[in-house]
Amino acid sequence: MSSWGSFSQTYVNPEHLKQAEQQVDVFMGMFNRIMNACQDKCIPNHYHEPDLNKGEQKCIDRCVAKYMSIQTIMGERMKHMSPLAEPTNNNNNNNDSFSPDSL
Repeated sequence: MSSWGSFSQTYVNPEHLKQAEQQVDVFMGMFNRIMNACQDKCIPNHYHEPDLNKGEQKCIDRCVAKYMSIQTIMGERMKHMSPLAEPTNNNNNNNDSFSPDSL
């Protein structure tokens, strides 16, 4: 019996497949937004070198890090706002409202 036979007969739950496809779509959307935003910000339209220079590399690194940081913060806040979120017992922290100044 070949080792590949067991893989070809594996059942895949269609709901899980749909969720995985949605996750890939969300990831690719975020990746494309990061690429477009950071490329527009950090790489000039008329470049003269085939490789990124040091300044462009640093700019892209910072741009991606900031984008990911904001996405993480927003994800955490959205998770806490979700009706499925577990109630917290921490009443000392009243940072439930969002304001751009808090970033």
